[in-house]
Amino acid sequence: MNLLNTIQTVQRIIVNSLARRGALFLFATARKGEAFWQASRFHGLLEGFVDTAAKSLAARFLGGDPTARLASRLASSDIITSLREPGRKIEQSRQALIDGTRAFAEGSIAAAILRHLACPEGWQLAGLSRAGLAFLAGLFLVFASLGALSLKTGLLLTLSIVLLFFLSRSPVTIAEIWADSLPGRLFRSILPEELVPRDDHYPVAPPLKGAGAAAMYLLLFALGAVLALLSIKWQNLLVLALPAVLLAPALLFLRPELGLLGLIGYSVVDWWMRMKPNLLTSVWDDLLLASLAAALIGQWVTKRDFRWRIHPTFFALTAFISLLLFLFLIDSTYPRLSVPLDGLRVIVQHMLWFYIAVQLVKTPRQAALLLILFTLVGTAIAAFGVYQFIVKAPMPENWVDQAELGSITTRAFSIVGSPNILGSLLVLTTPIALGLAYRGKTIQRLFYLACAALMGASMLFSFSRGAWLAIAAAIILFGILQDRRLIALLIIGAILLPIASPAAADRVSYLLSPEYFKKSAQDGRLERWDLALEKVAQRPLTGIGLGRYGGAAAENNKEYLPHRTLYTDNYYMKTAAETGLLGLFAFIALMVSVLRTAFGTAIHSPPPRRALAIGVACGLFGVVLHNAVENVFEVPLMVTSFWLCAALLWELRSNTQALTTKSLDT
Repeated sequence: MNLLNTIQTVQRIIVNSLARRGALFLFATARKGEAFWQASRFHGLLEGFVDTAAKSLAARFLGGDPTARLASRLASSDIITSLREPGRKIEQSRQALIDGTRAFAEGSIAAAILRHLACPEGWQLAGLSRAGLAFLAGLFLVFASLGALSLKTGLLLTLSIVLLFFLSRSPVTIAEIWADSLPGRLFRSILPEELVPRDDHYPVAPPLKGAGAAAMYLLLFALGAVLALLSIKWQNLLVLALPAVLLAPALLFLRPELGLLGLIGYSVVDWWMRMKPNLLTSVWDDLLLASLAAALIGQWVTKRDFRWRIHPTFFALTAFISLLLFLFLIDSTYPRLSVPLDGLRVIVQHMLWFYIAVQLVKTPRQAALLLILFTLVGTAIAAFGVYQFIVKAPMPENWVDQAELGSITTRAFSIVGSPNILGSLLVLTTPIALGLAYRGKTIQRLFYLACAALMGASMLFSFSRGAWLAIAAAIILFGILQDRRLIALLIIGAILLPIASPAAADRVSYLLSPEYFKKSAQDGRLERWDLALEKVAQRPLTGIGLGRYGGAAAENNKEYLPHRTLYTDNYYMKTAAETGLLGLFAFIALMVSVLRTAFGTAIHSPPPRRALAIGVACGLFGVVLHNAVENVFEVPLMVTSFWLCAALLWELRSNTQALTTKSLDT
């Protein structure tokens, strides 16, 4: 035994020594590399270029303070001035309505139940257990009285009742359970210090007492009895899950900001829905959008302190949507009404998330937490993409050119379903992960660097050349604004690419070969872009009409169209073909407005959040670039994620006082 302990001790010493030496060697190499970088001529030229660029007109245009610009616009706008008096009267009427309703509802049973439901993180195990006992009592009574209580069902109900009975005196809340759980502790461990709650006081939902509690338990008892009858009639126990289904919309109405979690996990929810198709598969996001819009209206009607929040990009986005509606109304050449309607819906519907998200994200901490969750989702998606590449997941042959089949055996696509869209999603999330790596403790920084590295590997294995170009531009811009060393690492990575991944190097070299240009001109991007330009030439000002060319709407309605409906692989070309130069310039102006606000917000964000804000802005910039070689905005996941990140970035700034409809009253 002593000999075994001695051997294990020696092994630990050797391993620890090698690990220590390896770490010291890497650290010393990095220090020498940094010193070499600082002394290099390229570094001096880069610093000079950055200093010159910072004084340029473009830098002043993009780097201005968007908060001050918005305040100035609100103060000088004739339209806003004309709306102040009507807005003041509407606000007075709203306040009077709320006061009257509150006086009527104050102390009512319904109000007590709603206040309790509106704080799910403060629900106590005691209350949940008693609610569960009331529901199970209704089930048990009906099953027993109708003789439908089998031995298995009876045993399951009895065990559930006993468990809930023992928990019925526990004051622990949902928030405390999460905080003490392993996932909760792990999540807190990756949060920067300023995002971790500084006290141990957890919210507690307003307790239900007296008539309120009796009414709630009676309703649950009745619901259990009704569902038991329905499950017996339909011979389906899944009916018993209806309370959870009913609880979700109730929580969305009372706490609409919880709906943003659905947007953060959009890719996962959509993938799960596609795995098990049902009635909600194609409409779940539509229902979520409508539910949150209704919930916002409900809050406006019921909360005195509610104010509509204003974003600088609202003006450009509203103008773009208005132009699309105008083009839709003046178009009379469509083969059937569903064609332009579908084309309009594909463009506009998921842009509406921006208006919703701006209203729901109210604090920098909330925005930062959502961005961290978004990064974790992106990391999980990237990890699955790397796994697909390792196990050589099968792919359609048309994902690569015939000349590349020998060197590329698979392309990572993860749960997204398309390697190009996977690449675009990672273009958005990788700079965010990099931004998070500049805050927090050392272990937290290493964690987010690992997330960014995993995303980079997955993007490499997607073999999406458009995504590679977009992420390279995004990282260069991130390096200019935050850390010049990243540019050096990017250059080193590009030099080592042929050694690290010969297939990736071959794919880049094939892009520059005459053979690629020949095939692309025959049946590829170049041909599709030529066809799009032909459509623009037919009707330069207004285009050939919404839903007619270059995207999903045209492809879905191709039997009604007299021409080919190819995907353009260029969203700007697609926009020009369908909406003409008017639509193209309006869309470009919209993207410029988004980026101007994004980079202005990032530059003027407080130091603790500046790196993260720069990461989000660079991610948005990468997606805007990727749209030039891919129909990125044809994919609901990408449009939703893009506008959600734009809304979250805006809230990372420090001052939010003058950016609500209160501005209209001053």
